[in-house]
Amino acid sequence: MMLGAVAVLISGCITHEETVYKDVERAKVEFESDGAGRVFYEAMNKDVAKRRKRETTTRVDIPIVFDHKRKVVVGESVFFNESVSHCDTNRDGRITEMEARIYAEQVERK
Repeated sequence: MMLGAVAVLISGCITHEETVYKDVERAKVEFESDGAGRVFYEAMNKDVAKRRKRETTTRVDIPIVFDHKRKVVVGESVFFNESVSHCDTNRDGRITEMEARIYAEQVERK
């Protein structure tokens, strides 16, 4: 029993922990008007605040011997691109005031 306790106390544990930040290039988009841009950004900020917790953690443990933890954190451009994708319904790279208002209403309903 004593030998087992000593072995546990002196044995090493290999620990590896990393955080990976995942980001992409921001989508190119233009707005029909300043009003369309304002409505889009206000709605996007509300939407992002609701979805902010976007990280995944993977952990592998072999007690006493090995511990591996990997956390992936999604960057701001991912949120922006998802919002543009939801808002620009006809996929022409131009957000109209109507598209922005529809997107804002959808965000409010979530």
